[in-house]
Amino acid sequence: MKYLDLLYEGRYDELVRETFPILETDKDAERAFLRLFLQKQTTMLLNEHTTRHDLFNAAEKGNKYAQYAIARRIYFENEIEEAPWISRRNMKAAAEQGLPDAIAGLAMTYEYGDIGGVDRKEADRLMEQARSLGSELAYRCEIKDWCFGHRFIAPNPRHVIELCNARIAADEAAGIDVNGLWYYYRACAVEALEGRTKAVEDYKRSLDLGVLNAYADLILAFGYDEKTSSFKPSPEYFEYIRQGMAAPYGGAFYLHAVELTYQYDSMEESFKNRDVELSAPYFDLLSKCHDTIHRQLSNAARLGDVAAWELLGDMYHDGSYGFDKHKKKAMVCYEEGIKQDSASCMEKLWKMMHKHEIDKPIDFVDQVALWGARHESKSLLAEVVIAKQEGRLSEFADEIEKYYEPIFDAPEFTLDNDEDWQNTIDDLLADPNDPNPDDFPDDDGRFDAWA
Repeated sequence: MKYLDLLYEGRYDELVRETFPILETDKDAERAFLRLFLQKQTTMLLNEHTTRHDLFNAAEKGNKYAQYAIARRIYFENEIEEAPWISRRNMKAAAEQGLPDAIAGLAMTYEYGDIGGVDRKEADRLMEQARSLGSELAYRCEIKDWCFGHRFIAPNPRHVIELCNARIAADEAAGIDVNGLWYYYRACAVEALEGRTKAVEDYKRSLDLGVLNAYADLILAFGYDEKTSSFKPSPEYFEYIRQGMAAPYGGAFYLHAVELTYQYDSMEESFKNRDVELSAPYFDLLSKCHDTIHRQLSNAARLGDVAAWELLGDMYHDGSYGFDKHKKKAMVCYEEGIKQDSASCMEKLWKMMHKHEIDKPIDFVDQVALWGARHESKSLLAEVVIAKQEGRLSEFADEIEKYYEPIFDAPEFTLDNDEDWQNTIDDLLADPNDPNPDDFPDDDGRFDAWA
């Protein structure tokens, strides 16, 4: 049996059942099992009541593969307060047994301060150790960092292509199936340099090799006109959305919901232009569209699409597309996005608290800012430094002095955004007792999430 075929075909529970008993003795089985846990979406699609339960029991008995799998699953779902501790405990136990991917996973806990503070020196040491042992998770982290930027260093797509080509060549030389993630990140880099349509073949290849994130990128490639640099959906675009929802892929549900927002806007504008009386049929059409938007975003969120949580939060926050304004529901959606390390959800939740749309203790407000700084939000990095200057976040003073103040104090530090971020800094420095503080700049991020 070719175990990787089970990954490519989306038979994730079967993959675990078939490979788990022979992981110690069969390298092909081990490779397929570990690749399953490289992606959030594939990990989240494992059956909660059978596969996850069996892995949890095996982890409790000390099986390093089960410990690693459970650590990754809990890291991604993050549904309980103790999740970071449980995840790290299992990851550390698997790493101590020498599993290379677990060593890389342990490095990530130091990189992002999942337990306690950030220690980048230890993170780098562990990640280098994992790479030297051939960890595909470590290779993935390195390539992803260069692809999207890391530690406030700009992305380098040309270097990403070099790294991906090297990994592809290494897999081919070893006579194993190329990891689809190398094609995916190469596609992302090619898109950054040459445009989305130039990356289509690599996106297709990565999807064939089980990379679910590639599906949304592929859909967008068929909805983009490179010549006019504009969005222009084609028949293939809608067909890919339909197929993606049948699969199911979270990105397809999300993009369908976004497409419906345009229909909602169009209907609403059409009714206004025609001066149509606000009758029952009018509300019925918009209500049905709203219901479908909500259902599709909920489906996407359930499948691990973090952008869906953010967009749901935006809609509850703004009261758009038929959603009632509901600050607490918006907060819950942003918190779900934060669990999946969304820096933009961290920023939006912080803004809500800063504007007293929801009231939280200052310690929690500062903690959200710290999470944002760790995940490279420049605006929240600024807030963290200022909080420390005002005598707060004292237990994280070493981390702030080592990693964030040097960036904040650098002459070239800017908060690159379309907003007037000087007002943001002025607001952060303002007297908290000022009865008329300036509003924090409003950026619902909908375009960014769509793009």
